[in-house]
Amino acid sequence: MNQPIRKVFPLAIAHNTWTLPYLSLGMVTAYLRKYQETQLSSAYEIGEILLGGLEKYPLENVYESVQSSSNPVCLFSSYVWNHDLNLRAAREIKNRCPDSLIIFGGPEVPKYEGDTEDFLINNNFIDIAVLGEGEITCAAILESLAGQSANDLSTLTTTPGIVFSHAAAQYRTGDRARVKDITLLPSPYLTGEFGDWFYDFSNTILETNRGCPYGCTYCDWGSATLQKVTKFIPERVIAEIEFLASRRSQVIFIADANFGMLEQDIEISKALVAISKRTGYPKKLNTNFAKNGGRRLMAVIKILHEGGLLPTGIIALQTTDEAVLKVIRRDNIKTTTYETMMEYFNAEKIPIATDLMIGLPGQTVDSMARDLQYCFDWKVSANGNFTSMMPNAPMAEKEYIEKHKIVTDSEGLIASTATFSQADMRYMRSLFMVYEFHVRLGILKYYLYYLQLEHGVKSIEFLQTWLDAVLEQDPNLPISVRLFEDVFAMDSRSGDWSLMSWGEEAAFFFADIGAYYDEIIEFTKLRFGVELEPSVAQTLSKTQGAVTPRMGRSYPFREELDHDINAYFNQLKEAASLMHLSEGVTPLSQFGPGELKVKPKIKFKKTIRFTKVSGHMDGWELPSALRFY
Repeated sequence: MNQPIRKVFPLAIAHNTWTLPYLSLGMVTAYLRKYQETQLSSAYEIGEILLGGLEKYPLENVYESVQSSSNPVCLFSSYVWNHDLNLRAAREIKNRCPDSLIIFGGPEVPKYEGDTEDFLINNNFIDIAVLGEGEITCAAILESLAGQSANDLSTLTTTPGIVFSHAAAQYRTGDRARVKDITLLPSPYLTGEFGDWFYDFSNTILETNRGCPYGCTYCDWGSATLQKVTKFIPERVIAEIEFLASRRSQVIFIADANFGMLEQDIEISKALVAISKRTGYPKKLNTNFAKNGGRRLMAVIKILHEGGLLPTGIIALQTTDEAVLKVIRRDNIKTTTYETMMEYFNAEKIPIATDLMIGLPGQTVDSMARDLQYCFDWKVSANGNFTSMMPNAPMAEKEYIEKHKIVTDSEGLIASTATFSQADMRYMRSLFMVYEFHVRLGILKYYLYYLQLEHGVKSIEFLQTWLDAVLEQDPNLPISVRLFEDVFAMDSRSGDWSLMSWGEEAAFFFADIGAYYDEIIEFTKLRFGVELEPSVAQTLSKTQGAVTPRMGRSYPFREELDHDINAYFNQLKEAASLMHLSEGVTPLSQFGPGELKVKPKIKFKKTIRFTKVSGHMDGWELPSALRFY
């Protein structure tokens, strides 16, 4: 007697469309349909991807769909941003449908021996954990279980790449080799895996290759694929871009580990620009650029920047400290390579941003401060990421944890190591926030560059001294102390990105920002012995006030200055870094009168509230001829 056909439910669960794992599930289902033509058609019906966790697509709809089927097979793809919601949904499905088969894959499923087994014990509603790439493994699982009326998983012992629970025990099968020819995997965009809901997506994902040749300990990418990079052919990728443009995708994220590494990336970049100009989509590109930048990467970034898709060139610096680089096994990526890239970007007048990691093993307060100073000197806007313990990263290996005495907090972020305490970590978080507010958001940026250029006061030394004085409740800094306590509010901040935000509690500060600059100028005199000429102090104070949004001010805005601030900073803008100013600069006091024009690109809002929505979007300093990042 033929067994009834089982329905397979690919479940894309997340809190928002940005984090839905639709592409990973689409890759699996596209392969299953191809595989189904010969091996699976008599046993399974591969369903459409179901969305859940969103206001428009509630989880209850998912539960009802799954309940309507007998012996359903549910596929979950887990990433750090949707893992908890996946677990919640899977638990509920198993409660409602005890005969369901729950299969979990994705980078949040632990791969190390013992860890995967514990994961299944702690989440006993999950039947099978898939390790590594899921397309072929998932097909093999379904083929092995085809024709069953109940979930007898004993037939899976010869299926590589999985850990599963059966008869109150856990079984780990052999490793599955990576897919050598990924062109055999059909494109879910081109095979129609995504329904009408895809029109709701303004941010979409593109995969042009797989793999990473590096083995950085904080990242699970290289540890999983530390071998030759495999690639999709440009014709397929370009056809996918055409599809995304036809669906009016505003932003495309290329989910490669090192975009700009391969020769074909130049062709793909040209196609992105051409399609954007012809269709109006996409309007922006985000990606992880190659670590060891060379001719290809520079060409890619120039093409994308000139094509209007990349306002800022982004390099993944993480840290410049040699000791830390060795600890995190990243010392094969030389800082001098980045400096060559930064010199190129400066010559091409492309603003530069980078990622720094806070909480790396081997790091100290001093090394983190040096990283910030390095970025300041090279005119690079630094984004701060707090280091998390990813379950499949080399950092999660027990020996590595013990060697470096790694302790994590309740969010899975590194709280302390052998080289920094929890108090040090709190200080590093605070210092980065101080940098982010004063430099990246422009509150003191030009003042700090002036102090370093003319008086040799290093910017991060200045900010550290200010932070220390604030933490000591210096009576000479009443505005600063209130700013730190009420606006920075470090105890209320969480998450793995340092994203500055404030509400109406900051109104006191921005309503009279001139008083803050007076306080800072006096602080400079008392702590560093630098007394500014009145005309210079006024020029710097007015400049900072002009580029900072002000409630009630009419724009465009023009500020008359005692000294030509634009001409002064043109000296720095022409140089790749402060170190390239070997002959020094003409002092600001020697420049005659000038003016600064500020013209926001959009109508300025009527509230002081501000939220930094992503690491590389600064969005507070107003545009002017001064701005270089």
